[in-house]
Amino acid sequence: MSEQLLQQLIHMVAENNRLVKETQEELREFKKEMYDFRNEMYAFRDEMYEFRDDATRRLDRLERQNKHIDADLDLLHRKVSDHEREINRLKQVGQ
Repeated sequence: MSEQLLQQLIHMVAENNRLVKETQEELREFKKEMYDFRNEMYAFRDEMYEFRDDATRRLDRLERQNKHIDADLDLLHRKVSDHEREINRLKQVGQ
């Protein structure tokens, strides 16, 4: 009976060793997948930063253009007002 128990114990240890090796290999694969995923996330983060920086540059440029347009509109409004006054003055002189 002790021979049979010894064989069972040897079989159990062998099975345990196989399971440990399987688990180690699965853990290695899992770690590799996690590192790959991390690298993908870093690349995605870098792309998002690049997109944000580009969008910020473009918005800044649009804001500057908008300010120039506002200044041009103010100038045009002033010139139109000046011209209207001059036209009215000339009308009154001509009457």
